[in-house]
Parts: sequence; structure tokens; C-alpha cells
Amino acid sequence: MKFCTKCGAANYDQNVKCTQCGEDLPTQGVRVNDNIHIDGKSNSSVTGFVLGICSLIAWFFPLIGYPVTICGIVFSSRGLKDDKKTMAIIGLVLSIIGLIATVINSILGVLANTNTTTN
Repeated sequence: MKFCTKCGAANYDQNVKCTQCGEDLPTQGVRVNDNIHIDGKSNSSVTGFVLGICSLIAWFFPLIGYPVTICGIVFSSRGLKDDKKTMAIIGLVLSIIGLIATVINSILGVLANTNTTTN
């Protein structure tokens, strides 16, 4: 429920105007298309950026690296539609670099294990 700042009437979350007085209702914390928006903005670009940074560390452990980098790519891709497009692009690039490093680390781990077991 949202409350009108002018008359105090309770309104449904999806209402844009107060049903009692017609005043514009605040948009903070409104859920739109299953994305949580704060101050009318999506947080996908910031989340993608943070996951991109985390993927640069997580690649060392492939079991952690794959989910972190894939989530970073997904959130960054969704964030390309936000107003913080630069953060989304940086997060996308970092996540892709992290994914490549994770794949290389996985391949090297398999090769090292194969060489150890054949000797």
C-alpha cells in the first residue's frame, strides 16, 4: 500500500494518482514488470557491475565462477536499458572476462588432472 502525501489516503501500489484527491503518488519502491525499482530506476546495472567485479575473483574457483559470471552477464544485459548504461557495459565486459578466465581455469584443471593420472 502507498499513502498519499496530501490527504493520507491508502492506495494500491500500482496506483499513480490518489483515489481520494488525485495527487501524484510517490514512485519509490514500486514493483514494475517483476523488477524492483527504487526512485523509478532499475538496479540491474548496479547489480551487473558488482557481479562483474566479483567474477574477477570468482574465476579461480570454477564452481563459483560460472554462476557468478553468468548472473553478471544476465544482470548487465538487463541493465543496458537503464539510465546507468555505463555501469552495465563495464559489468558486462568484466563478467565476460571472468567467464573466459573460468573456462580457461576449468580446461587447465582437467588437463592437469589428466596428466597426473596418466603418469
